[in-house]
Amino acid sequence: MRKAPGDELRVFNGNDGEWLATIEELNKKNVLIKLDRQLLEQQKSSDIWVLASPVKKEALDLMVEKACELGAAKFIPVICEHTVVHKINQERLQMIAVEAAEQSERLDVMAVESLQDLKKYLNSGGCHRDLIFCVERTGAASLAEVARKLAGKPLAILIGPEGGFSYQEIDSISHFKHAHPVSLGPRILKTETALIAALSGVQILS
Repeated sequence: MRKAPGDELRVFNGNDGEWLATIEELNKKNVLIKLDRQLLEQQKSSDIWVLASPVKKEALDLMVEKACELGAAKFIPVICEHTVVHKINQERLQMIAVEAAEQSERLDVMAVESLQDLKKYLNSGGCHRDLIFCVERTGAASLAEVARKLAGKPLAILIGPEGGFSYQEIDSISHFKHAHPVSLGPRILKTETALIAALSGVQILS
């Protein structure tokens, strides 16, 4: 933010690794840089998607930030029966993901998708991968047990709204072809806490 011509900076584009560059020209509209040398080869992030019900602004910002820091490839906001927030600023959330990628020094940026109706999204085949369905107050298997079985596969993690999933949703999602209901433990977690716990656990255990 305080750079001037002649200063060095590190740059990445999500495809060609990280490079050391020098600013050659700088004005209000454009920056011209010269690539000096490659610092790091491109690294592939985890092939994990996050499907999460939107919550209030600060909590949703945190969810996007932490999902990106923890290596998720895609963040898909989904509307559930108990969802209270029905509008998001996709562009602003994508900028949060960019900043989180820079801060955590990952060499690609998590994509933030447009808001989807969960039922329609699942029925349309949009989630064509194994779905870790985080659900409370059920006899679901532990996250550890399921994550180990799915190790190495493309995954999606589904996090519900503040009020939890409805009984109808639990039944229908549990019967979804690729769904794997899991428990995150005996306590009822806030939405943002559940996301961080599930995404961290899956990456450690798989």
